[in-house]
Amino acid sequence: MHRRIASGLIALTLAAGLSACTGGVTSYADLEGDQADKDRLPSSTTGAGSDDPLAIDAESTRLVAVQGDTEIFLASATEQGQSRICIIVFAETQPFRACGSGDRVSMSDSVNEYTVLSDAVVDTALDPAEDWTKISENVFTRPVQPTTSDTQ
Repeated sequence: MHRRIASGLIALTLAAGLSACTGGVTSYADLEGDQADKDRLPSSTTGAGSDDPLAIDAESTRLVAVQGDTEIFLASATEQGQSRICIIVFAETQPFRACGSGDRVSMSDSVNEYTVLSDAVVDTALDPAEDWTKISENVFTRPVQPTTSDTQ
C-alpha cells in the first residue's frame, strides 16, 4: 500500500517535536537487526535526488508497526550533515513524516499522536496514565487528545 502513496509523502511533511541534542550517539532498538523486504520504503520517499533537504538512509528503514491500514516506519536520516531519526507514517489518505534529533520526536495526525523515544529514555519519558500504547521498542501512540474547541 505504501508504494501508491509515496509521492504524497514529501508534500505532507509535518513538523516534529524535538528535544535537545545529546552529546553521545542516540540509539534505537527498532533500527537494529537485518532489514527485511517489508522494511523498505519506496525510493521516492528517501529524499535523494529531490529538493528535500532530508536524506533518509534507505538501508535503515524498519516497519515497526501496522495499525489497521496504517504502516509506521522508523529510519535514520541526515539533514545538512546532521543525524536525524524519522518516523514515517503511511496512512491511506494522508502519508506524513517527522524527523528530529535528540531523545524524542513527536507528531500527530487527526487521529493519533506518535512519539519516538531513544533507548536512553524509552522506559522513563512517558506517563502511563496518559493513555500511551507501546507499538514497538521505540514508538508509542495514543488517540489525539481533544482540545477545548473539540468538545464544545
